Amino acid sequence: MSGGEVKLTARQRYWLEQIQACEASGLSATAYAASQGYKVRALYDAKKALVRKGLLAGFPARFQRVHSPAPSVGSEWRVELANGAAVRFSGAVEAAALAAVLDAVARLP
Repeated sequence: MSGGEVKLTARQRYWLEQIQACEASGLSATAYAASQGYKVRALYDAKKALVRKGLLAGFPARFQRVHSPAPSVGSEWRVELANGAAVRFSGAVEAAALAAVLDAVARLP
């Protein structure tokens, strides 16, 4: 085994395979876990342990706390994220594009 490899137990290999299969299935974690006969919490706990070992990417941020100190007037917006970054935009913005931008900015250190 080379210096960068992480040794996995049989149980960890099993859960790594389950997580990869879940992601490849296109199902939600809840639906996939139910189809395999276990609770979704077991899948999340296993993923958390494998993330700590550096074998999987962390969970994507789904929600970010935002604070709007005053009602916005017009169509100019500024969104401050929990990591201290801010996004400013004006005019019409497509929801999917805004979500992608906010997700990318939320991942910044």
